[in-house]
Amino acid sequence: MHTNNKNRGMRTFLLALLLIPFSGALGAWSVPQELSDKVDALNEAQRSFITSGAAITVIPESQLKHELATREPESLKKLMDDLMTVAEQFGYSPERDMGAAPLNLTSDRFRWRVVTPPALREMKREPGPFSVHRYLYPTSGVPTFGGAKVAIWPEDLVAGNVDVAIVGVPSNVSSGVRDAARAPNEMRALNTIATPDLQSLVKPFEVLSVVDYGDFAVDQMSIELSIGHIIAMVTETAGTGAIPMLVGGDTSMLYPGVKGIANERGAGSFGLLHFSAHPDTERNEAHTISDRQAVFRLLDEGVVKGSDTVQVGLRGPDVDASTLQWLRDKGVRYHTMAEIRQRGFEAVIERVRTEVDKGPDAYFVSIDVSALAPAEMIAAGRAEANGLSIEQVRMAIRHVCAAKDIVGFEITDLAPMMDLSRLSVMHANAVLNACLGGIAVRRAGLDPDYVHPLALDHGQR
Repeated sequence: MHTNNKNRGMRTFLLALLLIPFSGALGAWSVPQELSDKVDALNEAQRSFITSGAAITVIPESQLKHELATREPESLKKLMDDLMTVAEQFGYSPERDMGAAPLNLTSDRFRWRVVTPPALREMKREPGPFSVHRYLYPTSGVPTFGGAKVAIWPEDLVAGNVDVAIVGVPSNVSSGVRDAARAPNEMRALNTIATPDLQSLVKPFEVLSVVDYGDFAVDQMSIELSIGHIIAMVTETAGTGAIPMLVGGDTSMLYPGVKGIANERGAGSFGLLHFSAHPDTERNEAHTISDRQAVFRLLDEGVVKGSDTVQVGLRGPDVDASTLQWLRDKGVRYHTMAEIRQRGFEAVIERVRTEVDKGPDAYFVSIDVSALAPAEMIAAGRAEANGLSIEQVRMAIRHVCAAKDIVGFEITDLAPMMDLSRLSVMHANAVLNACLGGIAVRRAGLDPDYVHPLALDHGQR
């Protein structure tokens, strides 16, 4: 008897531990009045198992009601014991479960990605951006974003009075591991960034001081280590006054990118404009850091306000009634492809522009390339059918980047190996360049909707 009580007590303790991660998501389960006598006849641990909502994590609610209604007391108690055993297996046990890939802390290569060789740090040169091109033209030598000069240290950004630091974040641990890590170098190599803004004819690289800030270190075996480092690096970059423009990599980098800006400028001090097929608001994943949870974490932690968040292009299996209701409850301005089809893109994008114009003065702009239709962006890490056109996305982003103070930018989820034509890379560069052009238009003191006469009419009669 003593042993049974001891086992029951241990089971109750383990069950309590199990219920901790579910308490916020599940809530209590209301026992139907006609079944209350059956539940009251169970022991304390079994009753708690049912009324807490934990039982319906391992058995459908309808089936639970059926078992409560039809089973005899002893059979019901045996079933509850079995279900509680199953539920325990879903919980975390330090003795059984590995929370992360084990790290060899004695290795001389531990954290090698973030350790700078002393010789590089000690190299004597005047701080500031510098060229890595062999000849006169930026298409020669080592490829950089838009043929820009290179900066390595924050001192370079400060000395060069850098406006925009474009940096690669080659993470590939989410999005199905489809080659997103190669995207930064592919976008560098294609060299279609820095073209004039077609509407205003402003040349971004003549108005802005733009540098290639290299790549931030990513550990492909530990997203936790990667995110912590990216947050620190984005915070450091933003602290110099430069706008970090992050080139992913998968969309798990959205969270550290925005978090890094918030560390520098303050949480809730800027808005988030998010173009994506995916809301990235998964609220019940076993892994707490992934591309599917980035927006959820940002809103849940108060890094950005729901009322200052705008999402455009939502579609696919993650866009269900519960998710849209959660976004609505958070105050998020979301726009699905259903809305775009029903009301027309022009009407919806005008609504988006109005929402952004009425929002904060500053914005972080995020583009998951899955927002684009696969016909124009086949190389999306998590592609979804239908979607927006490149021109629709490009023009919307260009307007926002011209109308608002842009504190950060990212483009993610490009998987170059999925498109050997490199059309997807060209379109990704066009999106990045659209924001660069918008920032340059704003810096030049022009109205966001300004159109240069030469771009509008040939003038021939």
